[in-house]
Amino acid sequence: MSASENKTCGGCARYKVPDAGCNNYAYFNEYVDGRPLMDAKAVACSDFYPKSKAKSEKEQKTKKQLKDSGFTIDGCFEAIYHNGKPYFLMKNSEDFSVVESVELNGERFFPKEAKNMPYEPYGIFEGLISTREELFWKVRNEFQTFVDVESIWKDVLAACVLLTYHQEKSQTVPYIFLYGDNESGKSTVLQVLKFLSYRPMYGVTIPSADLYGYLEDSDSIGVILEDEVQGVNKDIDKIKIYKAGYKQGAVVPRTIITQNDRIIKYYQTFSFKACASEQIPQVKGFNERFLFVSMVEGFPEKEWTDITKEDLERLRKLRNMLLKWRMLTRKWELPNVEVSMKGRVKELWKPILQITHDLTVYDTLANFIEDQQKERLSAKQNSLEGHIVKVVTDLHNNKKDSTPYIPFQTIWLTLAEDLEGKIDDKKPHVMETSEFFQVTKHKIGFRLKEVLSGKSKPVREKDVVIKAYEFNQEKLRRVAKKYGYELVTDVTAVTDFQKAQALSTMENKEKSDVDNVENKAHTQGEVGYTSYTVTNEAKHFLKIEDLKSVFWSDQFYDNHPCGVCGYTKLTSWKGETFKGLEVWLCEECKSSWEKLNVT
Repeated sequence: MSASENKTCGGCARYKVPDAGCNNYAYFNEYVDGRPLMDAKAVACSDFYPKSKAKSEKEQKTKKQLKDSGFTIDGCFEAIYHNGKPYFLMKNSEDFSVVESVELNGERFFPKEAKNMPYEPYGIFEGLISTREELFWKVRNEFQTFVDVESIWKDVLAACVLLTYHQEKSQTVPYIFLYGDNESGKSTVLQVLKFLSYRPMYGVTIPSADLYGYLEDSDSIGVILEDEVQGVNKDIDKIKIYKAGYKQGAVVPRTIITQNDRIIKYYQTFSFKACASEQIPQVKGFNERFLFVSMVEGFPEKEWTDITKEDLERLRKLRNMLLKWRMLTRKWELPNVEVSMKGRVKELWKPILQITHDLTVYDTLANFIEDQQKERLSAKQNSLEGHIVKVVTDLHNNKKDSTPYIPFQTIWLTLAEDLEGKIDDKKPHVMETSEFFQVTKHKIGFRLKEVLSGKSKPVREKDVVIKAYEFNQEKLRRVAKKYGYELVTDVTAVTDFQKAQALSTMENKEKSDVDNVENKAHTQGEVGYTSYTVTNEAKHFLKIEDLKSVFWSDQFYDNHPCGVCGYTKLTSWKGETFKGLEVWLCEECKSSWEKLNVT
């Protein structure tokens, strides 16, 4: 080895480069106490080859613009790795090609490197691409190998994998929620999804900030896979992403405060998502977006821990084939299949039927979805809200009179019977149930308003004022149908009730006309008095000072004019004048009298 003057190994382009032709490379693989025998300051040998000149300051400041996928006038492209380097796989009208960069709107873009991806980079699949039918069963076989779950759920999972490569063509996407005890195979399902889904981000209890970063950085609609998602109900930001992200075009606004500014960024959250947890989180809006898969410890054909090099190569080959299939079928539109279901059920299951349309598995999935719809309806009926809707609907259908309201106590007692609940004698507002634990009157009242749009009102029955609920029949009919019940509308009863109301109105008008004629005889010029009719005993508005006493009446009116202010208000108070005349009082005038007479 001959030395080169003023030259060191560190300045050589071959320094520590395998198979670079440097005679000294072997020495750099020999270590003593963890240190190389030769370092960058060692004198260069005769094989010295100078490094290229450093980039200019402008070149160093110019940051490469990176992309993982997109479209140009020449065709679509996807970021891959080929021969250990990042490239774009380009698909034009004729064939595939590998390019180092693409130009979009006059700007040059380069493929993302592995360090910029939360998933293993794709490679190139060499050979003919399988049909959609063949691809489905190839994916299905991988779930068959590593996962022990009901056969139909393997079909669903395989369909979801295919859907991830065309999800931008669907208006909605389903979410998958895997729940079960330890060692039930939940994480294995996510591992298979991580290998085969389109550009996924997989993690354990992913912070919402990382989710926002992934959504912002990705050029395409990828996939979010999250393990150990328990406690999600405490993460408001993450809940927003999951609630909005099942529907095309939905965004989540997020305020970002910088040193000099405050800006709002809008994140596109639409993508297929799958989660795993030991328990189902109790977040209503969150849960409605998921298809729930119950996992139990089983006996798969192969444990994930026993995966071999051959298995990994097969999985990588399949995912590379799926990527190429996505590019080949870019212009293929999802068929608009006809489904009998509606609402959320339709939003979650229709995309699965679209991606499997015309495949041999389609009929199996269609029949399963019908069963799922029935199970979903049964689950809604067995919820507390479902029991409340059933009770109110039955009470309405079985009413013997034409009153437009239902007493709350009737609803409460009927619900106790329906739930087989026990009302506490010492706490009559609390009901103990086996399924919903403690149920209170306050909670039921809230649900009557929230679910059924019920309006509470005080009514008088047999000299007693009670609380009752009145329901809009059209709204009640729609809600009842949503829960699988039918509201029977008695048209005759309603008509008779309306006739009775009209007759009562006419009688009151006639009575009012007579009273007005009588009132003309009274003096109207006296200050503080105006002619009016309250009862047969009182014909004038009174002053607060005219009242001798105020007392609570055992009667209750919500349409009687106050004897002092004259306004028609809710009242159950009476006042007595110094002359022994009794008049009704509203709450405000009663309070004014009390303040005036405070000693």
